[in-house]
Amino acid sequence: MSTYEIADELKVQADTVVWLLLHGKDGVKTRDAYDVYVNWNPIGSSVRRLTLVGRAMADIVREAVEQNLMEEPEVVAGIEAGGMALGLIVARSLGKPVASVRPQRLGEKKVAGAVNPSFSTVEGKKVLIVDTILRMGETIRAAIETLQSVKAKPVGVTVLANKSGKDSIDGVPVRSLMELLPVGKQPHFLVCATIDGKNRNLIRLYSTGLYPRVAWYWISG
Repeated sequence: MSTYEIADELKVQADTVVWLLLHGKDGVKTRDAYDVYVNWNPIGSSVRRLTLVGRAMADIVREAVEQNLMEEPEVVAGIEAGGMALGLIVARSLGKPVASVRPQRLGEKKVAGAVNPSFSTVEGKKVLIVDTILRMGETIRAAIETLQSVKAKPVGVTVLANKSGKDSIDGVPVRSLMELLPVGKQPHFLVCATIDGKNRNLIRLYSTGLYPRVAWYWISG
């Protein structure tokens, strides 16, 4: 398997695969890998949880449309595999027909593929793209090209998790339930408080390594 095929299978960045392959080899110096593997099996294995997540993704799209951050889609297109399962629920929640997009792999790249004729047509329609994990944007970009090749207009993308740090791909707005961004190892400072007579770290602030943002989270100890 190629580096990109491994990355696609594991849902991690390609440079993380390179790091994993090189790490531990004598004489090879590698930088720390900044990536997160997203295991969404607890969601995908449950119809109830999958439905709830799909409804939440639809709600984010609805909000973006109301705020004029995204055009109202006429069709919802799930990317074949995991994106199709979520696409069905998002389409039902939005009251839109559902289509299926299948980008294809050419060597180590994802390129324009085909629209599955067994589902709704997309020609001349405004289309919302649905997928699970956004990594580098290669699959989404191939889906956009696939839709454009049949005269459809991609107006938005919604994903379960966004690891790319991007809020648009090729000019198409991206909305996600969560963003997973790489951060530096050392905190710049801690916000502390005394709880039950013990000092607790409440918020730890990091400056991110790749993106000009600040990440925060709650810490129990």
